[in-house]
Amino acid sequence: MEDGFQAIAKMPYRVALPKYYATASEAATLELLRMKSMPVPKVLGYSASTDKPAGVEYIIMEKAQGVQVKEQWVSMTKQQRHKLASSFVEIEKTLFSLPFSSIGSVHFKSDIPAELQAPLQAVSCQGQEHGQDISDKFCIGPIADYMFWYGKRAGLDISRGPWNDSTSYLRSIADKEMKWTQQYGKPLELRFPHNDVLTGKQSPDRYVDLLSKYLALTPYLLPREGSELNSPTLRHPASCEITRLIDWQHTIIQPSLLAAGYPRAFENPDTDEPLDLKEPTLPPEYDSLEGDEKAEADELYRRMLMFHYYRIYTGVFNKLHLHALRDPLLNPRKHLVDRAGRQWSGNTITLKGALIRMADYWDQLPETKGIECPVKFNISEINEFLKQEEMWLCFNAVVNHWRDELCISEDGWVSDGNYESAMKVIQGLKQDMLSKAEGDQEDIDIVLINKGWPFDDHEEID
Repeated sequence: MEDGFQAIAKMPYRVALPKYYATASEAATLELLRMKSMPVPKVLGYSASTDKPAGVEYIIMEKAQGVQVKEQWVSMTKQQRHKLASSFVEIEKTLFSLPFSSIGSVHFKSDIPAELQAPLQAVSCQGQEHGQDISDKFCIGPIADYMFWYGKRAGLDISRGPWNDSTSYLRSIADKEMKWTQQYGKPLELRFPHNDVLTGKQSPDRYVDLLSKYLALTPYLLPREGSELNSPTLRHPASCEITRLIDWQHTIIQPSLLAAGYPRAFENPDTDEPLDLKEPTLPPEYDSLEGDEKAEADELYRRMLMFHYYRIYTGVFNKLHLHALRDPLLNPRKHLVDRAGRQWSGNTITLKGALIRMADYWDQLPETKGIECPVKFNISEINEFLKQEEMWLCFNAVVNHWRDELCISEDGWVSDGNYESAMKVIQGLKQDMLSKAEGDQEDIDIVLINKGWPFDDHEEID
């Protein structure tokens, strides 16, 4: 524009779902957060339907000012990293303190039928600052999480919220996958190298059985209703720039324990969490390092600093999140809920492992005293499973290494600029694997590679 003001228009990808609810929810979430003085772009206009002249869903918003973290990651000083962590935690403190009444996504009341609306705030909070204006304008409506709408799920008769209690939400996560698997699931063969762990076609009935076990655990997975660790919490879906928080599509309100965790930019680069709060330092041999080794040490130090600062500021400013992060079963709980929401792919190892561990933690779960765990596995079954899982995890590491080297995402996406070179490396890698497999195990490995090479084209199942 002539006065220098810049705006952007966002439109969903053709395959992005749910188009209506994701667009409507993002516009409402941005407006709500601006009313709470959060650093988000101002929405200038939006349409969640296609019946406007544009013929497509869209949001027009002011362009976010500032520089993305990834563009200045290497050059940032310690003071700048310090400021980044503190400002991010201050924002999260505000998010964790918002008193939502239910689980789902934020919407304008005008976009959602009355029967699909829950009050935005708990009744006890509606008299606070902006309380009445907010309650009159916004509601909690159907969840914008794309996994509730992906593919044929959009046509399933399932609950998509809002939910007034966490158990109903936890059940709905698995219910959508159970109904999808029962209607559309087919026997599947795994891809290489995992097809050497679970051989042949895997029955979807085994997955449905595991989902049934998960459903039996849902009343006990989270603290009782009313606990601060079970309070409905909104959090940005990914770490991003701090001058303006952008990309709020698919944002959901979920129980605090499930929302808790370290954002990607602040994750611990080590497998073990430090026992103290001492600031990390460069290794003693740093001055003698050269080339790639020095660059690796620099990057590790940068990531350790970000993790350290985030821990410090979360402990000072965001006690609720700190409480959740200290929960000894935080990661097992989140892992189990995440796996129960995954689509049937022939893999029963990951969900079964999460169930076995949660059954082992039964006595540490809330409200379980005097109650027998409804999920049981016998010792011989567990021992056999652990052998399979060990192989599975080793193969995971191999495939993840290949993906990292090729810059390929888990679902096979690769950038246009990297496509040709990635394809050449993939072809060479496959030939190398086939050459090494010749003469081994009566050429069984060759069959497994050819039938299930992970980077070959394959039919998408939705």
